[in-house]
Amino acid sequence: MENTLSDWMKILRDKGYQPKSMTPEQRAAKEKADAEAITAKWQAQERAKYFKASLWGDEAERSFTFQDWQPAMQGENEQIARNVANQAYTVMKELDGRLFNVMLYGKAGTGKTSLALAIMSGLSEKRSKMFVSLVEWRDMTYQAFHDEKLQQQLAVIEKYMREVDVLILDDFGKETQKEAKEKVAGMLFRLADARKGKATIMTSNDNAVSLANKYDNATLSRLIPKNPKHVIAMNKLKDVREV
Repeated sequence: MENTLSDWMKILRDKGYQPKSMTPEQRAAKEKADAEAITAKWQAQERAKYFKASLWGDEAERSFTFQDWQPAMQGENEQIARNVANQAYTVMKELDGRLFNVMLYGKAGTGKTSLALAIMSGLSEKRSKMFVSLVEWRDMTYQAFHDEKLQQQLAVIEKYMREVDVLILDDFGKETQKEAKEKVAGMLFRLADARKGKATIMTSNDNAVSLANKYDNATLSRLIPKNPKHVIAMNKLKDVREV
């Protein structure tokens, strides 16, 4: 004969426990809270998988926030550095409400990748995020031709690149013109087409005019922001990477 709830309550009390009894309303509220906690945990794990699949290239995984930005390192260009950071911060706040593409361009070492990471870092944790070095992605694609295991890994990474809410595409346009017109151009077109309605944050040494010599208009029109406020020019800053 199975024990009833009353029997179990008595057994627990006999063992020194004081079980709490809940009203139906309290039980329903607890079950809802438990379900929401489980869902939130699962969603956090789902978002984390994208960032774990990031391709960092020559650099190890890193992070950067707006608090880490040091305009004084630019010397006489300090105010320009402040203005650039303010524009990036404004973009970040706008991105938290709706997704759109962003482009940061300028000479090497001016902090484009750092500000891109700061924008991504400042976004809500509810947004899935991923960082991809374009050069690393390209190299991995070439290496995967004769490596089945790498092909499978690359397929997952590219799936995540298409799905993720916010994707940093670092070193856009760093390939030679020939490479860009062939393999990489096709890769980027397919990616850009799949990411409509999401946010792609690009960093590049080239401005839009220079990129037009490397990529076709169909690709650039899907990636380069139409709103000039979403294009952050860092070409007046100096290289402080070795400072």
